[in-house]
Amino acid sequence: MDASTLVNVFTQTFSVDPGPRKQAEDYLKQAALQPGYTTAVVTLVAKADAPEQIRLAAAVNLKNHVKFHWSASEEDLSGQKFVIPDSEKATVKENVVGLMLAAPPLVQAQVSEALALISATDFPGQWPTLLPELVARVNSAGNDYAVINGVLTTANSIFKRYRVAFRSDELYTELKYVFTELVVPMKELMKRTSAVIATNPAPEVAKPLLVCIRLICRIFYSLNSHELPEEFEDTLAEWMAEFHNYLNYENDALKESDMEKESVVDMVKTAICENINLYIEKFEEEFESYLGTFVQDVWNLLMKVGLAPNTDRLAAAGIRFLTTVCKSVHSELFKEEATLKNIVESIVIPNLQIREEDEELFDMNHVEYIRRDIEGSDSDTRRRMACELVKGLTAKFPQPITTAVSGHVTSLLAMYAADPATNWKAKDCAIYLVVALTVRGATSAKGATAVNSLVNIGDFFSAHIQPEVMAAPSQGSAFLKADALKFVTTFRSQIPKDMFVAMLPNCVALLAHESSVVHSYAAHCIERMLMVRDEGQPRFAPANVAPVFTPLLTHLFGAFQLGDSAENEYLMKCIMRVVSFMGPEIKPFATQCQAQIVNMLTEVAKNPRNPSYNHYLFETVAGLVKHSCSNDPNQCTTFEGLLFPPFQHILEMDVTEFAPYVFQILSQLLEIRPLPLPPAYMALFPPLLSPVLWERSGNVPALVRLLQAYLQKAHSAIVTGNHLPAILGVFQKLTASKAHDHEGFYVLNTLVEFLDPTVLAPYMPGIWGLLFTRLQSSKTPKLVRSLTVFIGLFASKHGPAALEESVSKVQPGMFMMLMQGVLLGGLGTVHGDMEKKICTVGYGKLLSEHPALLQKQDVWGKTLQTLVEMLERPAPEGGDDLDDEVDEAPGYTAAFAQLHHSSKVDSDPIVEVKDPKQFLCSNLAQLSTRQTLTPVIQTLPPELQHALIGYCQAAGVTIA
Repeated sequence: MDASTLVNVFTQTFSVDPGPRKQAEDYLKQAALQPGYTTAVVTLVAKADAPEQIRLAAAVNLKNHVKFHWSASEEDLSGQKFVIPDSEKATVKENVVGLMLAAPPLVQAQVSEALALISATDFPGQWPTLLPELVARVNSAGNDYAVINGVLTTANSIFKRYRVAFRSDELYTELKYVFTELVVPMKELMKRTSAVIATNPAPEVAKPLLVCIRLICRIFYSLNSHELPEEFEDTLAEWMAEFHNYLNYENDALKESDMEKESVVDMVKTAICENINLYIEKFEEEFESYLGTFVQDVWNLLMKVGLAPNTDRLAAAGIRFLTTVCKSVHSELFKEEATLKNIVESIVIPNLQIREEDEELFDMNHVEYIRRDIEGSDSDTRRRMACELVKGLTAKFPQPITTAVSGHVTSLLAMYAADPATNWKAKDCAIYLVVALTVRGATSAKGATAVNSLVNIGDFFSAHIQPEVMAAPSQGSAFLKADALKFVTTFRSQIPKDMFVAMLPNCVALLAHESSVVHSYAAHCIERMLMVRDEGQPRFAPANVAPVFTPLLTHLFGAFQLGDSAENEYLMKCIMRVVSFMGPEIKPFATQCQAQIVNMLTEVAKNPRNPSYNHYLFETVAGLVKHSCSNDPNQCTTFEGLLFPPFQHILEMDVTEFAPYVFQILSQLLEIRPLPLPPAYMALFPPLLSPVLWERSGNVPALVRLLQAYLQKAHSAIVTGNHLPAILGVFQKLTASKAHDHEGFYVLNTLVEFLDPTVLAPYMPGIWGLLFTRLQSSKTPKLVRSLTVFIGLFASKHGPAALEESVSKVQPGMFMMLMQGVLLGGLGTVHGDMEKKICTVGYGKLLSEHPALLQKQDVWGKTLQTLVEMLERPAPEGGDDLDDEVDEAPGYTAAFAQLHHSSKVDSDPIVEVKDPKQFLCSNLAQLSTRQTLTPVIQTLPPELQHALIGYCQAAGVTIA
């Protein structure tokens, strides 16, 4: 494979003709799995005479190739994942730094990302030459800041991972190595660069110098993210002096004329604000002597920063620093009443005011506006940071800050009252101030959980919020309606039930508002309100919603036709919540709802774009199936008629994002519906065993469940159709993977539960062989627990004699070796009521019916002791999520996205046994009529003997 061939192939990937384009893409996929490909792509990226577009495409391909093939992954189910050979890895690592520095800017960025991906796994242990090479490149670059900044950009990408890395000895060893190699050269580079900047060079010279300073500041942040290194602590005065100088640095020639583009000077100042914020958060004692200087620097900075969008990040970073200081032990810096008043007037109010840019965002891009504004957002906007500053000051100085802010609120509301049409922005600011002043604690699930007792939130709500909601949708400012709805959502736990019930028709009416923000906030408000619980019990009942239920659904579905809300996740989440909240009472409307949902599903399957919207869409489908069909299985036919056409289209077109959802809902229908199965189900079964489906990790849990449903409902047809070998092939693939071996056991357990033992018997020696081989090669606690439960199930269903006979076909005496070496330990890891029941019944039968076990009193006693310990062990804390607590959509990930409304209801494979403890005692009592058990039982710890006596008393039996 040579570079010229790849040039032609990459050229074809830009073809407007889909045929040649797909052919080229398929060629690259296959070529990527061949030795030599990585080297060929690197050669092409380095080929200076190749078109830049081709080099860029090759660089992107190299980055993705490294991402997926540099190292093996346990998630790989195929067992055939290609990993780049070590010889090619060595070639890449030898050349990638030079390649990155010599490449054009766009290509350089992609190669730099590839280098960072490699370093994430290989640096420093398997790539000890990287950091010395980067330092050497900087030292030899002289004043060539294109090279210097290229190196620093790469270093910044490499070291960013330290910000979120877990503390460990390995991490600190690595950091120590980096500090030793990098801190001194980095400090000297900063001082050298600062000296040049001090000469006030021309803008075209100064700009790359300041880019260098910013990159040094970002690396400084990464390297200080855990503990203060002595390499920085010893030179802290020098670093802080540089930071102080740059916070006060001005260069009008470098200001940007584009109000959307951040200037390089502001980017440096933002990075420094983030650095000093990190220090006040983590290294307060060491930073204390510099704190006064930097508070004054940031204060002066915020006094000069305008309201242009290109200064938003700087303003937010500066306010965040002041907020962190006011929350610390140094809050006394702000204690003077005049200081607090000045903060409110000069920092808080200006940064809370609605700007023209905010109005444009509200009207033109509701998704971004909501992302920045709604509760739970992580966007550090001016408004959010100003609110956080008010909250921080209120916590430290409740009385004076409440007085100061309340005065401004009164003035702003008076301004609004004088001319509502013109001064609506004043009320918007007042509402934000009240929320910031009042909320002392909040969660995404409950809204405000603690409030400022000095603020009468009820009076403010009645006087200024409720009228906005109760007014006609066309009356007043759309901004203020959105603010009012957000206020109701925030204080949902404090607003009395009767007040919200009275407002509910108005909230429903606002779903029809033409503003996407308003109808999104109305949907969000209703959805959150339906989640409110008082002392653990739902505050609202379906009867509270029933009077507005029809217009609620009408407006929710109608809102998708308004503006650019075709895939509005807040509307879809509200529909999902309403379906869940109404429960079985949704049934009369279910078919109508499902028909509309199917139309939306058909449309969105053409081009899935919004993961949250799509997740809530499928949750709604699952909720409608659950609440309509569970108590009336005959309804399945109606839903199948609606759902099968779009599901078939999704599977035929290989819409990979939707396949796991489809499999879950098919499982749900199959588990509920009565027999016989329609032919459509059996026609779908053979393709489900296709290996390519099982190689996608996100498909596996849903496919396993669907396979289990088929085995439960159609095991006879599966056996007669000769599909059992393919199913066992799936089992073999799953058990070979540490990530999915437990799901392989789910399949095996279902086979044992529903197939006639004579059908499965010929395959059991091979199955045992696979399991024992895996035990020897890669034993894990999860594997042992799964095997322990499986053997308990086998013994429960077919008896100890059949179990012994089956295992002995692999090796005589194997079962007792397995019992002593694996299963006794495995019983100690079993939890969950159903698993405990299966093991109690299965191993209880072994105790009373297995001859070899009866002859080994020490093993017999240990087995009984482990069983009773298992039964007495309390359940793990936490439980299953309630279906009405489906909250955030997981988005598209390689992992499986569970539909909560489609959750599987565990079936009992041993339904004939009602109480496993009594079953155990009854079996032991029968055994004791043939041989005395008292001497062995007396060897148990006293608390376990006492527990066993309790079981016997409940069962009305005695063990002799």
